[in-house]
Amino acid sequence: MMISDMTNWAREKQTFPAGVRRAIERLQAMDLDALPAGRHDIGEEGMFLLINEPVTRPWHEVPPETHRTHTDVQLLLSGREQMRVAKAAEDQIVTDDRYDAEDIAFYGEIHREQTVHLVPGDFVVLFPTDIHRPNCSADEDMPIRKAVVKIRADVLV
Repeated sequence: MMISDMTNWAREKQTFPAGVRRAIERLQAMDLDALPAGRHDIGEEGMFLLINEPVTRPWHEVPPETHRTHTDVQLLLSGREQMRVAKAAEDQIVTDDRYDAEDIAFYGEIHREQTVHLVPGDFVVLFPTDIHRPNCSADEDMPIRKAVVKIRADVLV
């Protein structure tokens, strides 16, 4: 996992994989507020954008997940979000494997989770080895809006 914010992006961008840099640059060039919720093309093969508008929930109600094929760049646009993250390991057990059909798997109990608090402008990069619980309530349940770029593994670097 990598975490940053749009304020520091220009200073830090060289530390990120090339695919993440291209994804953030495309987000900066778009009017994200004007896009409706749903899937959008961002003009590069192997990447697409999801505009999500969930209501956050307590972390223990959010199933932990990973993706095998895609890295996520999740940029919070409005609201406050808590995200919990842990590294995939042999003691982290997949309980619902949907990798082949949907590029997602869900886990049971997670060990060694870290908590990240996000405000608008913050973003996280979640690699296939990062188990994550997105859209968790920071203080209270609230609607949030976020941009999620899915980057296929072969275009990440």
